Amino acid sequence: MNVTVSRSVEKWFVSIQTQREVEQAIPNGGAVGIDMSVARFATLSGGAFISPAHGFNLHEFSSNWKKAKTRVQKIHARIANVRRDFLHKHSTRGC
Repeated sequence: MNVTVSRSVEKWFVSIQTQREVEQAIPNGGAVGIDMSVARFATLSGGAFISPAHGFNLHEFSSNWKKAKTRVQKIHARIANVRRDFLHKHSTRGC
């Protein structure tokens, strides 16, 4: 349906949008409440919770960032990818 080409730091990405039929994740069309906070990424209405991703702490930049602008951009791109992957995995997971 749609194609988007983008560049982040030194890498090129292609995003392809398609359409498909999907089963309902929640039986009988029920609703789920989600509370998002700082201590926990999300708390579901059933009492279950999802812990925040701490993997991005490994990729924080050093104090020498002024001399390594490209390196810092790559590190922040990795952090964004970890967060994006975490959000995608938990938002598409069946309840």
